[in-house]
Formats: sequence, C-alpha cells, structure tokens
Amino acid sequence: MGIHFVTTQSFLMAQNPPISSSDKIFEDPDVIPMYTGGSGEMHRFISNTLKYPADAAARDAQGLVVYTFVVEKDGTLSNFNIIHRADSLLNLEALRILQQMPPWRPARYKGEIVRSESYVPMYFKLNKNARLAKNTATSASATARAYAKTDPAIIENNDIYTIVDKLPQYSTGETGLADFISHNIRYPREARQEGIEGRILCSFIVTADGAVTNIEVVEGLNPSLNDEAVRVLGLMPRWIPGENSGEKVNVKCLLPIDFTIDEDPIPPLTSIE
Repeated sequence: MGIHFVTTQSFLMAQNPPISSSDKIFEDPDVIPMYTGGSGEMHRFISNTLKYPADAAARDAQGLVVYTFVVEKDGTLSNFNIIHRADSLLNLEALRILQQMPPWRPARYKGEIVRSESYVPMYFKLNKNARLAKNTATSASATARAYAKTDPAIIENNDIYTIVDKLPQYSTGETGLADFISHNIRYPREARQEGIEGRILCSFIVTADGAVTNIEVVEGLNPSLNDEAVRVLGLMPRWIPGENSGEKVNVKCLLPIDFTIDEDPIPPLTSIE
C-alpha cells in the first residue's frame, strides 16, 4: 500500500534575498515555493511519514486528496484548505503529513521573499488489484462519461505515478495545449446566460503509450461547465508520455481549465404569446 503525489517545483533560487514587508499572498510569484530538496526529497518524506489508516485499508478506501495551503515567508505551511476529498480518514492522514512537513523554500517576487499559495495532491492507493475508488466529482451525464474514457483496468492493473523524472507533455507544448482548449471549448449556453465563470480542476491519466484516459473533475463549478471540461479533454490527441528511470509510465496529471465570458451574455429565451 502506498501513496503517490504530484507537485510542480522551480529550482531557480537567489542567495539571501530580502523579506517582503507585504503580507499579501501572491498567486503568480516569479519563483514558486518548493519543498526543500525538491520533489524527490518530498516523495521520500511522504513515503516515510505515511501511515495508511487501518480502517481505511480494511474498507479498501482509496482516492485523491488535494489540499491547498500558504507557504509563509519563513517556509512554514499554513491555511490548509481541502479542495478534493476522499475517505475522511485519508483526508486526515494527508493533512497530518502536510502539517509535519519541514519548512519549504518560500516564493520570490521581484527579488523578495513573499507568501504564496501552493498545493500537494496525494493519491492514496492500496495495491494494483484494489477496487477503483468511487469518484463523486465526475459528471453523471452520458456525454461526459463517453468523453471521460474511464477504464478501471488501467488503475487496477498498472502502477499510476504522480511524481516522475519526466512529466508527460502535450505534443506542441503548453502553448499548443492552451490553443487546443480555446479552439475546441464551447461555452454552455445556459452557463453563459447566467454569467457563470470560474476555474475547473480536472485530472486524467496519460498512459505509457500517450493515450489520455480516466478524465475526472477534481474541483467542479457547474454541471454543464464540468461536462464541457471533460468533453474538451476527451478530444485531446495522444501526449508525449512521462518517464521514470528511463521507462515510459502511466502518469496522473492535473490541469485547470478557466471559463471566462468575453462577450455580453446571451439574452434568455422568452416565450411568444
């Protein structure tokens, strides 16, 4: 039994930078916060700290837990907020691990140390043959289910990584991925009429051969927007697969999709008497 996790880190660090006098939480710092020593060290810390709850293991409880938190100017973590839940015992275990983490290297903005928000998704998995954890975030619509390309056998019969030496990549890079999403997205009429905007966080698996499968909504916004996010991701061509120790592997990825209305809302339908 074990846990996998994913994080994006930057290793660009300055020497003895000044500490900002601002208490603002920067959403887009010049240098993002990171676990001291990088992803590999964080992986070892989590693996060594993890105590899979016995009751959760007995019930085959598994799933993805995602917490956001603030990395303070001294590197300590605060303001924990769970944005995706699994079993209640797994939620508590993920929080316990985060609370025991040593200080991170804080974010930098314009050469100064600042407060910044980060997150660490943790995917609790018992073993290859464990049952697929029930996902309550995925849309129930038939269209979304079709585009989600859900294949329980991929999770049940394969190792799924969330921290690897080389992350999967869209074939034409981040810019190409953004262009693909903006070209294919269709803002649902009802959501546009109601002026609903926001960010949806999705997860999916890029298999060892680059196929995109098991698309899920981790943090939803609105049923029709959730469905549209799944549909668009389901249209994606194969990615360049991730690698670990020189081998292509299955990797669970997180991707936010922003829905923004750039025009006046569509007038609501009215009946003609």
